[in-house]
Amino acid sequence: MIRYKLLFAFLLFSLNSFSQESSINNDSYVAEDSVVINTKDGGTICMLVIRNNNIKQPCILWYDIYADSSLALKEGGKAIAAMSGYAFVMANTRGKKCSINDINPFEKDADDAYYIIDWISKQPWCNGKVGMTGGSYLGFSQWATVKHLHPSLKTIVPQVSVGAGIDYPMQNGVFMSYMLRWIHFVTNNKLTDFKTFVDTTSWNATLRKWYSGGYSFGSLDSLEGKPNKIFRRWLSHPLYDDYWKKMTPQQSEFSKINIPILTITGYWDDDQLGAMYYYNQFKKYNPNGEHYLLIGPYDHSNAQGYVKDTILGLVTDSAAKNYSGEMVFKWFDYILKDSSKPELIKDKVNFEMTGENKWYHVSSLEKMSNASLKFYLDDGKLIQTKPSFVKYHSQQVDLKKRDFIKLSGEDLAAFPTIVMDSIVKNPDVLYYYTMPLEKDLLLSGNFTSDLTFMINKKDVDFVLDLYEQTSDGKIIGLSETMQRASMIQDKSVRHLLQPRKLLHLKIDKTFIMCKKINKGSRLVFGIGVNNSPAWQINYGTGGDVSREDIKDAKTPFVIKWSNESAVTFKIIK
Repeated sequence: MIRYKLLFAFLLFSLNSFSQESSINNDSYVAEDSVVINTKDGGTICMLVIRNNNIKQPCILWYDIYADSSLALKEGGKAIAAMSGYAFVMANTRGKKCSINDINPFEKDADDAYYIIDWISKQPWCNGKVGMTGGSYLGFSQWATVKHLHPSLKTIVPQVSVGAGIDYPMQNGVFMSYMLRWIHFVTNNKLTDFKTFVDTTSWNATLRKWYSGGYSFGSLDSLEGKPNKIFRRWLSHPLYDDYWKKMTPQQSEFSKINIPILTITGYWDDDQLGAMYYYNQFKKYNPNGEHYLLIGPYDHSNAQGYVKDTILGLVTDSAAKNYSGEMVFKWFDYILKDSSKPELIKDKVNFEMTGENKWYHVSSLEKMSNASLKFYLDDGKLIQTKPSFVKYHSQQVDLKKRDFIKLSGEDLAAFPTIVMDSIVKNPDVLYYYTMPLEKDLLLSGNFTSDLTFMINKKDVDFVLDLYEQTSDGKIIGLSETMQRASMIQDKSVRHLLQPRKLLHLKIDKTFIMCKKINKGSRLVFGIGVNNSPAWQINYGTGGDVSREDIKDAKTPFVIKWSNESAVTFKIIK
């Protein structure tokens, strides 16, 4: 489910909430644009500063690659500052706006952040306390910042955080075609290139040409216009190697993060896997650290604090609207001004049960559920009783066939709704259905797939779909996950498959979903091979996937699925 990773939702909420300048005395606040600081290695950082001339205050930092957003903040920023009682700094990634350097997303943020916070902390208008917030790339930049933690940074609130090398520009090892579009968006000029970014007709044409022609994924940039150095640099790092690892904390570095953190994400957030990667790594290496999680029925935009009445076609629970951008300011008041904790953050893990219209508050991820349901994949059915004898179902996927995907109309890399009249069945995916549920079921957590199979190739990119089919036949998309089989064991090392050998693989890097599944509904699980223009296509040779093309599809995939394969759902009883 690839949707545009725009981050203005939090700013929009702030401006809508705090822009009544006629009733706010903001005369003491000034806005200074294009403030430049220098780093020891020759880097320049361009900033917008909004501050009170008369008193020292805590400072909120947005660390942002979307330089246009500083223009939006400048318009209403003085009002926001006056209402909230904070100074604000919008620092742009090195190379953006008035910075003289080249633009290289992700690469220098961790190193530059220390200089930014050090500069802020020494200003006469700052009381020495700094907090950070923001979503998407700004969620990533907060995690980059705490790799080298400055003592003046007192808290971060990463929303819908991009996991660099984890879920962007690839998800579980599978590169996304959206990456080239986004690279142009943030590097074509010193601000952001909206004109190119929103030209869906042009991007569709590029994807159509690439996909229909069966070209290698590595040629996508040339087909679009000309070779792109960042696109090619990223493709040269298909594993989670040192290139990606140097961008954010690793292992013991998490144990040194001694500030409270509030992570916010959503069930339909494209970057949930990134947000939860940071959360889980922090808990693993810093088990006593103060890390809170808020997760609900939000997509990438809504989880940044601008919750709408419907989310991708699904009516939003009224309880889910208790979260808003205002709550983030209350969190800052709690940490930076010794106020009370936001009411919604009652425990370490706070989640809304979609459809039940109820928030739950528990002490850990493990306590989000208290039971599980295991279903075996057998003849198109999800059955709870383990089959009495082993049998295999043969699936053949011919990647030379490109007639399933409609190569016209809406954005080819978009998922505009999760509520559908029926499943658009992909011939490269097998679907398994439960019987109609005899009672309501509370899904609560991510699912795991234990797959037993034989395959004739050295690798494959699995697509895992989860749906609810309601009693009236409507379909609600719950999650879609991509997973490169060779990277299930270790995202840093590729373990190729042994063709025609019985294999057992467990996929657990899937999306958290907390939803009431009503009596009479069915759960539908899909497992198959990716063959979509939204994603890099793995032809299974075991070589560099970005160099494979349709000539490598001479022999179709043949997968023999054992009915011992199973999917396990976490639930609340």
